[in-house]
Formats: sequence, C-alpha cells, structure tokens
Amino acid sequence: MKNFFIKALIITVRLAIGGIFIASSIPKLRQPYDFLASVYGFELVNPSIGVAVAIVLPWLELFVGICLLGGILVPGALLVTIGTSAMFVFAIASALWRGLEISCGCFNPADSGIIGYWTLVRTIALLAAAMAAYICMISTHTTKKTIYETACGKHKDL
Repeated sequence: MKNFFIKALIITVRLAIGGIFIASSIPKLRQPYDFLASVYGFELVNPSIGVAVAIVLPWLELFVGICLLGGILVPGALLVTIGTSAMFVFAIASALWRGLEISCGCFNPADSGIIGYWTLVRTIALLAAAMAAYICMISTHTTKKTIYETACGKHKDL
C-alpha cells in the first residue's frame, strides 16, 4: 500500500511538473525576444550568456516536460528540473533582494506582472516537489529499470 502512494505521488508530480514546463516553454519559444528581455531584466548574466540562456532554456523546458509527461528518462528529467528550479529560486530571490521590479518571464515573457514573494514561493514549491519525487524514486528503487524494460514494459532479470 505504501508503494502505491509513493508511485501515485511520483506520477502526480511528474505529470504536473511536465505540464508546467511545457506550458512555460511554448510562449518563450513563440516570443524569443520578449523572453530574452526577461533574462536581461534579472541582471545576472552578460549579453552573450543571456542569448544562450534565452535560446537553450525554453527548449530544455520543453524536452524535460515531454520526458516527464511521457515517462521517458524520468530520473534525469527530475534532476534537470531540480537544477533549473534551484537556478530559478536563486534568480528570483536575487532580483527581490536587489529590489528589481521585473517580470519573471515564467509563462508569458511579454507579461508585465512584477515578481514578488508569491513567485518565489511558487518556485520553491516546484523545487520541493521535484526533489520529493526524485527522492521517492531513489528510495523505492524505481530507477533500476533498464532501457529495454522502460521501452517495452517487460521485466527481465538484472
């Protein structure tokens, strides 16, 4: 019964985060210059790194979202989610600390909504959910499936 709840938690979290990542990537891909302006607004990177972030991050979010929704490479996708969420927490906390009145660029890069503590709490919750799902996967040994088992849904002795 315990394993059922853990597996249900993992599935729920991965579907939710996958949907969030896909939903946040699409506007960034459709409006790359607006997202680039959001990246620059955080004043954390120089222009050339900002361009790289604006190019890579939406595609990374889309790929991770697809992996999480499709159940493909889930441990790796959760690790990338943890890493990106930690980066988002740092960037938002830094902007709040410095008193920047900027848009987070999370779901709509052209949105004029200013980041606040709710944005930070939401991002910390995303980080905590990804960490919890990853820890549950590790503790229940659900990551020991081979690529064959994942692709075909069949078990073979390890």
